[in-house]
Amino acid sequence: MPINQTLVQQARALGQAIAAEPCVKAHVQSQQAIQADTDAQKLLREYNEHMQRMRTLESTGKPIEPSDKHKLADFEAALASNDLVKQLMRTQADYIELMNAVNNAMSEPMSKPQADQ
Repeated sequence: MPINQTLVQQARALGQAIAAEPCVKAHVQSQQAIQADTDAQKLLREYNEHMQRMRTLESTGKPIEPSDKHKLADFEAALASNDLVKQLMRTQADYIELMNAVNNAMSEPMSKPQADQ
C-alpha cells in the first residue's frame, strides 16, 4: 500500500507546530543547558545508574540495603538543589503534558467507530 503523502505533509506541519510551542522550546533549551554542564550530566547519570541498580535488586528479590536507600536520598537532595535539573524536570513535565494531549487528540478518531462512506 502506498504511503499517503498528504498525511505525511500534515504530520510534518504538526511537528513544526509542536516545535514552535513555547514549552517545547523551553524543554529543548533545558536539555541543551544540561548537556553543557558536566556536573549536572554526572549527577543525572549516577542517579540513573543507582536507580537501575535498585530496580535490579528489587526485581531479583534481593534486599535493598539501608546504605542504598541513604544514597538514593542523597541523590534526590542533590537533584532537588540543582537549578538546571529542576528546570529540566519542570520543562519535561510541560512537554509530556503537551505530547499526551496531542497523542490523545490523534487517537480519539481511531477509537470511535467510523461510519462507512
